[in-house]
Amino acid sequence: MSGLAAFSTKLMSGQRQVITATVVCPTGAITGSGDIHATMTSALLGGGTEVVDVAVLLGDTSAIVAQKIVVALNLNADFLADFVATVDGANVIVTALLPAANEVGMNLALEVVDATGMTDDTTSTATVAGIAYTEIANATAPVGPNMKVDVEDVTTHDSTSGFSECVPTIIRTGQMKLDINYDPDNATHDASTGILYRKINKLLGAYQLRLPDAGHTMFSFDAYVSSFEPSEPVAGKITASVAFDITGVPVLTGTY
Repeated sequence: MSGLAAFSTKLMSGQRQVITATVVCPTGAITGSGDIHATMTSALLGGGTEVVDVAVLLGDTSAIVAQKIVVALNLNADFLADFVATVDGANVIVTALLPAANEVGMNLALEVVDATGMTDDTTSTATVAGIAYTEIANATAPVGPNMKVDVEDVTTHDSTSGFSECVPTIIRTGQMKLDINYDPDNATHDASTGILYRKINKLLGAYQLRLPDAGHTMFSFDAYVSSFEPSEPVAGKITASVAFDITGVPVLTGTY
């Protein structure tokens, strides 16, 4: 008989830093074709700064300009090594690829070169603070991820020997569940930076389940905190049951 003690299993949580810059065209659109610069500043970049040139045209709305900036940033290899840009209306949203401690100086500046009709935005907004992977404290019973594959019945009248047949369809990433000895003042539990903070703000977090085997097996996944249920028995300790709904493709072959 063989087995592995679960003691010292850890669920780590991290947060990717997010900043937002906004394209502002006072009249609603570019009034003169030309170029603008999108300048990304971060310690993650090799030289600390990456300047991307973006061509804009007469009549481009703020939303169109934002989309062009996102395309240009995501075509820049140096930028794409550490970040990804997305667009929401006139907002250019930059997200770090990996969780890390918050970088106060991270910034995306949008500045006019020779186009007209756009106002410079040299200071982006800190949208989500970065958090390096940190063990969720006081964990007692991690369970999951409970992945499964949906199957669809494809049995027909001429199925072999009358046995049912099926095909696999969607892989359900399911949930990661965690029981904790709840401490409202702990930074990994509280409503300022912890589990409650992520639930209240509907934040996508990065997680690692680290197993205590000799090979240091690790499951990595992104998830939303979907439920947080504290319990306060009169003759017992304060606990909480937490559920994380996993989204996207988990990495099940990692090590730490």
